[in-house]
Amino acid sequence: MKNKILLSIVLLVVAISLSACGKKDDTVSELAPEPIKVQVQSISQSLSASRELLYSGLVVSESEAKIVAKTSGTITNFNLKVGDKVSLGQELAKIDDINSSLYNPTNFNSSQIKQAKLAVNQAQAAYQLARTSYNNLLVSSVKDLKSAEIARDQAAKGQENLIVTASESIKSAELAYETAKIASEQARLTLENRKKQSVQTASDVSDNADLTADSSANLCGTLISSVNSLTGFDEDNTISISYKTNLGALDSATYNNASDAYKKAKTVYQAYLKKKFSNTEDKVNETLLLVQSTKVMLDNTKVMFEKTVSSSNLPQNSVSGVSLSSLQSGAATYQSQINGTLNQINGAKQALSNTILNNDNLLLTLEKSVELAKQQEASAQQSLSNLKAGNNSQSDQSQFVFNLAQNQFDNVKVKIESQIAAAKVQMENSESQYNNSLLNLQGLYDIHSIIAPIIGTITQKASNGDTVAPGQLVATISQTDKIKIKIFVEPENLSDLKPGLLAVVSGSGKSLNGIISSISPQADPLTRRFPVEIVLEDASSLYLGTVVDVKIMITKSIVNETNSILLPLSALEVGQNGSSLMIVENNRAKKISVEVRGVLGELAKIKVIGYSPQTLVIIDGNKLVKEGDLVSFEINKEKSNIQQATSSPSQSVLPASQIN
Repeated sequence: MKNKILLSIVLLVVAISLSACGKKDDTVSELAPEPIKVQVQSISQSLSASRELLYSGLVVSESEAKIVAKTSGTITNFNLKVGDKVSLGQELAKIDDINSSLYNPTNFNSSQIKQAKLAVNQAQAAYQLARTSYNNLLVSSVKDLKSAEIARDQAAKGQENLIVTASESIKSAELAYETAKIASEQARLTLENRKKQSVQTASDVSDNADLTADSSANLCGTLISSVNSLTGFDEDNTISISYKTNLGALDSATYNNASDAYKKAKTVYQAYLKKKFSNTEDKVNETLLLVQSTKVMLDNTKVMFEKTVSSSNLPQNSVSGVSLSSLQSGAATYQSQINGTLNQINGAKQALSNTILNNDNLLLTLEKSVELAKQQEASAQQSLSNLKAGNNSQSDQSQFVFNLAQNQFDNVKVKIESQIAAAKVQMENSESQYNNSLLNLQGLYDIHSIIAPIIGTITQKASNGDTVAPGQLVATISQTDKIKIKIFVEPENLSDLKPGLLAVVSGSGKSLNGIISSISPQADPLTRRFPVEIVLEDASSLYLGTVVDVKIMITKSIVNETNSILLPLSALEVGQNGSSLMIVENNRAKKISVEVRGVLGELAKIKVIGYSPQTLVIIDGNKLVKEGDLVSFEINKEKSNIQQATSSPSQSVLPASQIN
């Protein structure tokens, strides 16, 4: 329009000048307008379009381990620094109580460990005493049994040599009878006393087991209620949890698992409260099931808290009120309590079983002793009766002596076996207590020691003197020789990325080639973008935690859609009457109406009908021309070469075979 106005003004000035000079010119030159330069591409070139995606990426390790505290205390002996390399199983630091004046950096000052050490020493002393008693009994028993055996052999030999009078035989028989009666009475008293002791022992163990079951059930009820107050799992209560949507947000399955475990534990607890137990053993077994279901609930709750995200309703840390750290710490504490309770109820169950077994075995041995003593008494009485009846033969007398010696030998043997059995039971029980105390001490050492779980380099650490709670991060170990780049991609671009696609990473003043190694199918809950990982041919110049630029070229194509093309959004003009494009026809701009089928980022999917594949569409400069303007054009250099030629509109429809 400006060119036409300028042309008219020029012609008018010339005409006036000629008129003033009295000259006329039959030919008036018209100044032709200059063509407007535009950039074009053909319809056939518009079946695909390349885009360059730019992202900021984070340099991370392919493998790293985050070490958290298993107990509360103060970090000590952490003499390593960030950047130091560590080996698998290396002790990095300790978690200890340094507030005591008796603190020694070379040893633990934890009250838990001190108590466990004291328990180990006491159990060890008891075990050594029981083992010494058992060994001494074995030695003395051999001597006693040998003496009885010698007496028996001498009696056998006496059958050939012994000549005694009838009165002496009767006296011996009476003595043997009295001895047998005394032995029988002693055996009976021993059995009766042992029965009383067994009843009392069984009663004590049963009472302890009953108390343990009650305290364990009460703790389970408390923990179930505590979990509900933190999570609001119980649908029937009135507890309102403002951060309920945060729970398990990183993995919704953990919330469902924790909720189901809570409902099951509550059902088991309610059934436990209604049940009438016939005996302590049944009560302990039911309590064990309750404790186990409560432990499953707490384990799932802890996993859910680990998959929980912080927010304004649930800050990571808080001086007052609920925080994500306090939830995680509380779950760890509840786990520690239920694990201790599980050990106690298992110990009570084992104590019931051991008491019944030990009492039955010992009573059976003593009953055999009583039976044997009665047999010996009856034998002595019979021998005495025979002698009083006049059987004074030397043969009968020597036989009696031999029988007496044999009975004494058998009695000594049964007595020794009974004593050895009881001493062995005592020694084995002491040994079991000693081993359990050792395991408890080792477990405490394990939770108070910080051990490297992998080979790598320390990239994050706490400091000596830091106070930590269970679940708090103490150190991060990364394998710095194996690193990767992590970016986050919008959902609309995710379908264009595939593993193996090339990527260019710029960082530390260098451009590095890499490929996409993995694409997460799940979006990040905060950014709503999908994590994508890139591995490099050579990442030696990059450092963990730094930010790099990532460039990925993608190509979008029209597939299985007839009469559709892809053009930049800038090539499209949108008005009240619809959308339109500018094409080139006979070296002049021409506006055509089109239908927009969709927008793909900076590209528009456009429906065109009735134009040949060679038709040229103006993609740059279209805002500078209007319909009918003369244009000069150049083909889009990013597309394949097409001869600059004009073509008249064609009435044919673009074939589907050229679009797919």
